[in-house]
Amino acid sequence: MKKLSNSLKKMLSGLAYQDAGEYLSINEKMRVLGYGSQNVKKTSNAPRHPGNPISKRIALISDGRGLGAPLSYAIEAAQRQNACIDLLIHGISDAAKITPLEIRIQQAGLQCLRIQLGDSAAEAITDYICNHPSLMFLVAMPDDTAAKVLIEDIIPTRGSRIPVPLVLIEDQPEIRTAKKSAA
Repeated sequence: MKKLSNSLKKMLSGLAYQDAGEYLSINEKMRVLGYGSQNVKKTSNAPRHPGNPISKRIALISDGRGLGAPLSYAIEAAQRQNACIDLLIHGISDAAKITPLEIRIQQAGLQCLRIQLGDSAAEAITDYICNHPSLMFLVAMPDDTAAKVLIEDIIPTRGSRIPVPLVLIEDQPEIRTAKKSAA
């Protein structure tokens, strides 16, 4: 009977320490329960943090256009998701068209990375998607040439799917309407 009583005490003691036991090593748990050695080195109770997490990404496919609604959508989504924006630039584009996009992203307080795509933009985009597992989605304009090739040629050959969503937003300037008073 005494052995059963001691076993019950140990089990109840273990239940009392279950919350603390979440952060203890096996040796420390055994010592608390009365089964371990008393000469066990004490380990740190601080939780271990993994290395730097992979930053989330949102990609904007552009040839220098998209300063209106597509960029606004990408910026708002990146702010909500705590992500950075990658500008996937294709075609012959001058810096005068790309710089306003980068400036607006930086003014929003987001990180921006310009990636110049090669001659075959659609294939470069699929390579980009495969090489960036932290990519959340792509933003493009419906009349963008690289997006059209991606939609009409690349996606159908892959079984009508790519691993990330493709959001199509028509490039319209932001319209801010002022409310009129009824005076």
